[in-house]
Amino acid sequence: MKSRKVIVVLASAGLLWCIAAGLLLWFLPVGSSSSTSSDGTVQNGGQSFSSVSGWGPLPLIVPVVIAAVATWSAFRHHRHVLLGATILFTLYSLITGFSIGLLYMPSAAAFVVAAVRAFSSPDRPPSAGAHPGPDL
Repeated sequence: MKSRKVIVVLASAGLLWCIAAGLLLWFLPVGSSSSTSSDGTVQNGGQSFSSVSGWGPLPLIVPVVIAAVATWSAFRHHRHVLLGATILFTLYSLITGFSIGLLYMPSAAAFVVAAVRAFSSPDRPPSAGAHPGPDL
């Protein structure tokens, strides 16, 4: 029973980190620009993610949706769904690693540990039948 709680806590922490990273990326400047006027003054300014991203908020929504699926599956004890969402989330973090993906790596690590724990845990969710059967 304790192992299930650890899995749920790890998945929930991954989701919360993912949401926080998305909000930080959306509201804080992600790029900088500087320009020099004709009189020699330098103007520095930050660029928001919305002005840099050609896809709008979609690159920030996709990882939150995948993380939500992973967390839901941890709560519902669906190990295979958790594993699939973990693989998708980790791939997304790696593919986008040179831009926004680095901020999602702690969430990916939490989901990986949760998935490994779910598959190595002797605890199984209670079965609906009278006798425990194999987890298919």
